[in-house]
Amino acid sequence: MHPNDICKPTEIQWQPVIVRLRGGIKKKVCGPLQGFEILNRHMASPNSHICANAARCCRLALERKMTPEQAREAFVVATMDQELRAH
Repeated sequence: MHPNDICKPTEIQWQPVIVRLRGGIKKKVCGPLQGFEILNRHMASPNSHICANAARCCRLALERKMTPEQAREAFVVATMDQELRAH
C-alpha cells in the first residue's frame, strides 16, 4: 500500500500513521482496529510490555473507553520501540 492511499472507512479513526513493516512494506494505519492488527501480526515482540499496552489501548478505543488519540500515541510508541518507522 502506498502511503498516500485513502484509508478504508472504519467506525473509529485517528490521524493516519505510516509505518514501515519488516521487509520495508509501508502501511497506512487509520485507526485502532488497524493498529491492533498490526501490533498482533507484524511486531517482532508482540508480547513486550509496550506492545501489549498499545494493543490494550487500541482495544479500549474500539470499546470507546479511551480516546483514539490516546491509543494512537501508544501505537506510535510501540512501533518506535519495535524499530519500525512511524510518521
